[in-house]
Amino acid sequence: MKTEQFAAGVRIFAQGDCCEEAYRIVDGRVEISMDEGRAKVILATLGKGDIFGEMGMIERLPRSATARALDDLTVEVITEEAFNESLVNGGDILVPYLTTIFERLRITNERLRTAHEQLDTLRSKAFPANVKSRGPEVLNAGNLIIEPDSDETRRQSALKKQTLTSFPFIIGRRADLAACVDVFSKIRLLIGDRIPFRVSRSHCAIEHVQGAYFIQDRGSKLGSIVNGIPIGSAAKDDRVRLRTGSNTLVLGPANSEIRFILTVPSLGSSRFEADS
Repeated sequence: MKTEQFAAGVRIFAQGDCCEEAYRIVDGRVEISMDEGRAKVILATLGKGDIFGEMGMIERLPRSATARALDDLTVEVITEEAFNESLVNGGDILVPYLTTIFERLRITNERLRTAHEQLDTLRSKAFPANVKSRGPEVLNAGNLIIEPDSDETRRQSALKKQTLTSFPFIIGRRADLAACVDVFSKIRLLIGDRIPFRVSRSHCAIEHVQGAYFIQDRGSKLGSIVNGIPIGSAAKDDRVRLRTGSNTLVLGPANSEIRFILTVPSLGSSRFEADS
C-alpha cells in the first residue's frame, strides 16, 4: 500500500472521474461534495482514519462525488489488486475498509433519496425566474457539537465535548473485550456502561444529510429519546431530525443517565439578489 500527499485545496478526484483507488486518511481532512448546476452540496467532511473512494474501487464506475483536501493531506491508497491480495491473505488492513463499505451500503439509499429531493427543491424554489445567483450555494449547516449532560457521562474522559466533522457519527457501548472486532459497525463514541445495560453495542448514529442533522436508531434494545421524542426499540419512529440550537439526547429509557447535549449551528444564508 502506498502513501500520497496533497496540499490544502487540491482535488483528489472529481465527480465523473474514472479511477479505481480507495483512500484512508492518515492526516488532514477531506470534503466530499456533489455539483448540480449552480449548486454545490457538501455531503461530508472526513478526518483521520476515515475511508473514501471505496465504491469506485468496487464498482469501477465514474466517481459520484468530488473529493478535495481541506488541509495538507496524507492518505493511504489501496487498489483493487492490493485489496484482493489482502483479502486472500486475511490481512487486518481490510477491517476499516470493510467497515466503511458495510456502513456506506446501509445509508446509500437514504442519502440518494434525500439528495434528489433537495436538488428538486433547489431547481424549483432557489432559482426563480426573477432571481439571479451571485455564486454557487453551499448547503452545509456547519459543525455540530456534542457534549455530556450528566455526571455519569462527564466522568468518562472519552465523552468530553467535541465538534463533529465526519458522519455518520456512530455511538455505542464499549466492548467488554478490547480484542473484539465488529466490521459491521464503526463506533466513534464508545460509552462505558454497566449491567443492566442502557446502551447497545451499536446504538444510534448522528447523520448529516444535505445540511440537516438526524439521529438514527441502529436497532438498539432500549432506544433513545431526542428532545423528548422516543425513537427505536418499541417507538413508532427510528429517526428524528435535530433542530437548530440545543438538542437533548438520552440513550436508553427516560431515567437513563447517559445524556448528551447536541448543538446544531444555524444554516448560512443564501446569496441571491433580484434582477434590476
